[in-house]
Amino acid sequence: MWLWLVANAVALAVLAIELWNLREFTTLVSADSGEPVDVYIAMRDEEEHCEAAIRALLRTHGVARVIVADDASADATAAIAAAIGDERVVVFKTAGGKAAALSNAVAYHPPAAPWVLFVDADVRLASGAAYSMQRHARARRTHAVTAWPRVRPPSVWSMLLAPSFTLSLLQLMPMRFARGTDPRFCAGNGQCFLIRSDAYLNAGGHEPSEIVEDVALVKRLKRAGYRVALASAAEVAVVEDYRSYQQNARSIGRSLFCGAGVGGCIGTALWLLCLFLSPVALYGARAVTAWKMRESLVSVVLAPVGVLLTLAAVLLALFEGLNGRIVWRGRRLVPANRRVDV
Repeated sequence: MWLWLVANAVALAVLAIELWNLREFTTLVSADSGEPVDVYIAMRDEEEHCEAAIRALLRTHGVARVIVADDASADATAAIAAAIGDERVVVFKTAGGKAAALSNAVAYHPPAAPWVLFVDADVRLASGAAYSMQRHARARRTHAVTAWPRVRPPSVWSMLLAPSFTLSLLQLMPMRFARGTDPRFCAGNGQCFLIRSDAYLNAGGHEPSEIVEDVALVKRLKRAGYRVALASAAEVAVVEDYRSYQQNARSIGRSLFCGAGVGGCIGTALWLLCLFLSPVALYGARAVTAWKMRESLVSVVLAPVGVLLTLAAVLLALFEGLNGRIVWRGRRLVPANRRVDV
């Protein structure tokens, strides 16, 4: 009985935090004016997404250049990017992981535009997305905006697991503090991250050895005195999620264990358990998140299943992390932020 009472108290408390966060987690609306942007996009074996991603960026208002950092791809990614034939596209071959690829690309092709935008290959931006992020940064008086696109699930696994990322953000991160300069409150999403060029360079940019490079970059910006706003990009960006359960679970493992360690995994597991034991709070929380991120109502109905599957993925991440077995895109990720190629 006491376990049920504690679980419900915790679940209702984090639901209250989620509702409080909604005022801060603004939904971006497409804009038609702004300043130029240089886009940096790291790709590793992305021939499936490469052309569509670049062409979508070229249609985005304000994009001055698209710098493709090809991270030692074994497929035709670099060739596809080079064949697009637009003078705004720069293909830069490098290696070492996402953070190293972006760091090297910026070093060899420094930003000339007032803003830099970092996106992933599986993200598609609406034409006014970059301008909308600039407008949000000005409204919030920040130097950067990190945003969460709407997830387009290609499988039932994705539909059930993907909402947990945004749900954890809304329930476990006090966003009013996250907008300040305190590095203890950091959240970032490398899928869609716009930063003033001078702020990015002055803060030191990406550190090549980092695994969870987006959160690390937020911390670096904050320590340099810059502010970062969080937002929903559900109306201006969409991301194609992973198909299999294993891919989704490994994504959780990469972000959670490599970013927050053992304590983060245990804390997340306990949070998910509390949600599962409090159906009213769980359905309420999932309904709010689905509305904010334009998610399927089916995922809300199946919320308990999604929580259990996410809990299993978290426990798997803990086990694989403790045994040094977290693998991402053919590389084994070492908890001490050292990469060892498989």
